[in-house]
Amino acid sequence: MSDKPLATTEPTTLSDDYQGRRLVKSIRWWDGFILALSVPGFLFPSLGLTVLYLGALGAIIVWLVSVVMGALQNNIYAELATMMPNKSGGIGIYANEGLKRYTTFIGPLVTWGYWFAWSTVLSIFGLLVGDYMQAELWPKADPVLLPKVIGTVMLVGLWVFNIFGLRPGVWLSYVLGVLTMIPMLIVMFVPFLNGSFHSNNLLPLELPGHVAWLSWAGISLLLYWLYIAGWSAYGFECVATFAPEFTDTIKDTPRALRTSAIFSVLVYGLVPLGLVGALGQKGVQANVYTAFDPALKAILGNGLGTLVVIMVIASLVLSANVATMDGSRALWQMSKDRMTVTWLSHLNERGVPDTAMTLDLLVQTVLIWTIGSPQYILAAGNLGYILCHVCALVAFILLRRDQPASARPIRLGSAWVGIAGVLAVLNVLFIVVGGPQYGPQSLIYGVLILLVALLLYLYRILVQDRGVATQIAKP
Repeated sequence: MSDKPLATTEPTTLSDDYQGRRLVKSIRWWDGFILALSVPGFLFPSLGLTVLYLGALGAIIVWLVSVVMGALQNNIYAELATMMPNKSGGIGIYANEGLKRYTTFIGPLVTWGYWFAWSTVLSIFGLLVGDYMQAELWPKADPVLLPKVIGTVMLVGLWVFNIFGLRPGVWLSYVLGVLTMIPMLIVMFVPFLNGSFHSNNLLPLELPGHVAWLSWAGISLLLYWLYIAGWSAYGFECVATFAPEFTDTIKDTPRALRTSAIFSVLVYGLVPLGLVGALGQKGVQANVYTAFDPALKAILGNGLGTLVVIMVIASLVLSANVATMDGSRALWQMSKDRMTVTWLSHLNERGVPDTAMTLDLLVQTVLIWTIGSPQYILAAGNLGYILCHVCALVAFILLRRDQPASARPIRLGSAWVGIAGVLAVLNVLFIVVGGPQYGPQSLIYGVLILLVALLLYLYRILVQDRGVATQIAKP
């Protein structure tokens, strides 16, 4: 961004042209809220794991702390989004705008990490959809091969659906969003109303393995799961990715960010409590990735088993659908801002970043057929995602100092600069202390993923832009 103050009114064209094409302004804030309904579905692959390793109380604490941090961060991103109404791609792009004055390397790394983390939703949830369908409909089929086939078919189907524009994707989100909220609301409230919630299911309150809460082992374990939980509980920031496509970017973007944050705090606070209270810790631990299926049957009865599976699958497909839209726009804006190769800056005639979306499809299909484990895929992509939040929060602080005169249609109070600093430090702590707890392999994979971004960036400026080495040192 230039040091020259931005115009105080929203420009007529909110996105840069590419071959006469631009992102289409076709959604309102409530559409953004519906898109963010995909985020609670991220509990499906992670909630059971936290109960397995932390017990009921530890899992409830981790998810509540994580989602409150995500809500605070979302409020900060509302200011950044209205400062840069022509920028698609979300928080990685904001990080680049605040930090590129100091280095041009950070932007490509964190934005690529952001894209990869969102993109992995496709492979993770594709496998989970396959697991649910295989268990419910074809229990005798190969439990390894069939989920991969089903997941691949789902990814191709979402690509076909979204290639025709943002509006069809939003329509799909409305349909799936209704089905998604049914199981969430059931788990949040029904156990307390029909007597299926049992407080003794929350026992024991200590960490598994007799680990003391205040011991180094206990603290580092909590920090690790806060590191992993951020992949899910921060996810409603995806609303900022679609800022240029809101009809009134300045008003719609912060409304969508804030309403989705408030709703997510309710969901992440109540769902773990209701799920464990109805199913019990042992019941969750016996169904780590598919705990919602037996939990909903325990609440509603086994006779609704097929309906339950349909609702859960709808939630997973919704999350993958939003990931398709979010990740492709992050790549597109990266290319527009000279942070990665030019090929990804193509828009089709309907304003869709089709090349970026195709790359998403190919990479995630490869992950399904190679790694094939939701937990390992999640761990590999999480480093870049949490690091992206750190850099976006630092960018907020730097932009306040470096560009005080820039137009800020939403300007938070000065206390939020300190809050951003605390949040950034906590996220760094999650990476440094929590990240290695799972073992060095996932962090090594995360670093290798970021190195790919660096190589593509160097190729862009040194080959495609016919740059010279001095361009790297000074933007």
